[in-house]
Amino acid sequence: MAARVYGSEKRVIILGDVEIKYELTRKSVKNVNLRIDAAGTVKVSASRRVPVDYIEGFMRQKQALIVAAVDRAEQNSRRQLEQKPQLPRRYEDGEQLALLGRKRTVKLVQVFKAGSERIDLEEDLMYFRVRDPGDVRHKELMYEKWLKAYQCELYEEICRQVHRQFLQFGVGYPAVRIRRMTSRWGSCQPYKGVITLNSRLIETPVSCIEYVVMHEFCHFIHPDHSRAFHALMTRLMPDWKQRKQLLNSISEWN
Repeated sequence: MAARVYGSEKRVIILGDVEIKYELTRKSVKNVNLRIDAAGTVKVSASRRVPVDYIEGFMRQKQALIVAAVDRAEQNSRRQLEQKPQLPRRYEDGEQLALLGRKRTVKLVQVFKAGSERIDLEEDLMYFRVRDPGDVRHKELMYEKWLKAYQCELYEEICRQVHRQFLQFGVGYPAVRIRRMTSRWGSCQPYKGVITLNSRLIETPVSCIEYVVMHEFCHFIHPDHSRAFHALMTRLMPDWKQRKQLLNSISEWN
């Protein structure tokens, strides 16, 4: 006989300073049951007689398992989004490119003088000043070169700003690398003094880039995702959870 369902509610619990949303369903069951689906949704079922404090105490006992499963689901979701086939860019009038959390509209301007080709960013418009507006490959190479320079300058500026907060811990300035990553926004090699940032971070708001950089710098102090790690994140960036939530909500650019 199927268990009788009495109702469900959405709740939030802090596990190791990580905010976890879960769905609590009251059923005619004997035990507290915990399930995490492929999307990372945490579902708990228990009898109406079991207090919430007891249920959440049970969840804290499973803290490492829950946090790891939710994090793994988020990474899998991001990987699947990145594997979606995308229409090839042509860099034509009206086409939109994502940059720093906003869509920028391409405007083509034909130029005739040698050496006058360039890309200019003005508010939400991205001017491609080119000699041959129909040469897609040339526009693509121009944009890749421009974007790489833009990334290097901005990432370096943000890393320098965040690093100032780590001088008190004796952390030296690391080597900052940029590359396309399929399942992470960033990574850190504390013992090698290297931080690697996802090149596609440039499509997200500056606040999200700052969050990822802060996250990686905190690994120089705590190489894991322990309670101490999250406490340091909260101390140095009190709104990091909101920034992380914003970053995770950005799907249309992946």
